[in-house]
Amino acid sequence: MSGWPRYPPCASGTCTDVVCCAHGHKLRWPELLGKHGAAAKATIEKENPEVTAEILTPGRVGPPNFCCNRVFVIVDTHGNVTNIPTIG
Repeated sequence: MSGWPRYPPCASGTCTDVVCCAHGHKLRWPELLGKHGAAAKATIEKENPEVTAEILTPGRVGPPNFCCNRVFVIVDTHGNVTNIPTIG
């Protein structure tokens, strides 16, 4: 596959894991832990143009479905990333 459509809608094709989804692009961003959510979103979308990064603030829960074209950026009350952003 040449690339995923922009999220939404969710796209995964036959992929069930992040490696399959990556298409040679970056799939995890551990270096963004503690960074500001907006900066993390921009970095993710620059480093993997096939995904849309969506910021999840405290109390907000993303849908449980697996999407190759989405990365949740989970932030704390200060807007800083608390979990390693990963495709899915």
